[in-house]
Amino acid sequence: MTITGIDTVAVVVSDKKKTLQWYRDILGLRVAYVGPFEPNTDASVQGSPDRPGHWIELGPGRPLTRIHICELLDNSIEPGPTGITFLTDNIRTDYDRLRSKGLRFLYPLRRMEWGEWLCEFADAYGNQFDLKQPVPPAKSKTKLT
Repeated sequence: MTITGIDTVAVVVSDKKKTLQWYRDILGLRVAYVGPFEPNTDASVQGSPDRPGHWIELGPGRPLTRIHICELLDNSIEPGPTGITFLTDNIRTDYDRLRSKGLRFLYPLRRMEWGEWLCEFADAYGNQFDLKQPVPPAKSKTKLT
């Protein structure tokens, strides 16, 4: 048996409908699956963005990794760093686009000592994420345009 990747990464929130809208409308992630509001063992049954169940996935089609937002009803978890990094092939454009939508960046876009471009942002609840543009080793000394 070999582990081949990560399917979903959970982000715990206090309002799944508001969070679904934020990830869809601000980050631009595609709603991939909305679990039914009522418990149902049939995975083909889906809820809707207006009446989501516990399990909501946003992101690309499989096999790429998706964000799974889930609501924690007792608010017992404090927001903070998630360790989740979103990849882009044009970080300057995405940085500017997200800022224009009101996204709060924790520090300006910068080139890291290892050559990749990186910035950090927070969602509406204070969960922190990285946005990164990998730089191929052969181009690690080029400037961001």
